Amino acid sequence: MLNTINIGILCLNFDEAKEFYIDNLGFFITMDSIIQCDSGTSRRLTMAHESNKKFSIEFMHPLNIEQAHRVGSKGGTINLFTLPTKNIDTLKERLEKTAFFVNYVEAPYASFLNVEDPMGNNICLYEPC
Repeated sequence: MLNTINIGILCLNFDEAKEFYIDNLGFFITMDSIIQCDSGTSRRLTMAHESNKKFSIEFMHPLNIEQAHRVGSKGGTINLFTLPTKNIDTLKERLEKTAFFVNYVEAPYASFLNVEDPMGNNICLYEPC
C-alpha cells in the first residue's frame, strides 16, 4: 500500500493555482500535461508538498456548471487542509496585504497563518514554537 493522500481541487485557472501553491505553500509539480479525452482535451496538474511527498493535490476543471459553481465552496470544512511550514513569518509578511490573507494567530505552542487559495479554499499553515 502506498499510503498516499490525494486531494482533488476544482479549479478554473490552473496557472494562478500553480503559482500560488508553489510560491507560497511549498508544493512542487509532479505532473502538468494535456490529456486527450473523448470530449476533447483536458489539463492534468498534480503537485506534492515538500514536507510530505505522499501528500498531493490534483487540480481539476469542473465538468459541468454545477461543479463550476462549487469552486471554492467550503463543503462543511473549516480548512481544506493544514500544513507545517518553517517560514511562517516570511509568508505572513508576503501575504498579509493580499486577498489571500485571512488571519494570523500566535499560541504558546505554535503560530497559525490562515490563507485562502485563488479558488477560495481555506488553508491553515502552522509553525511549532
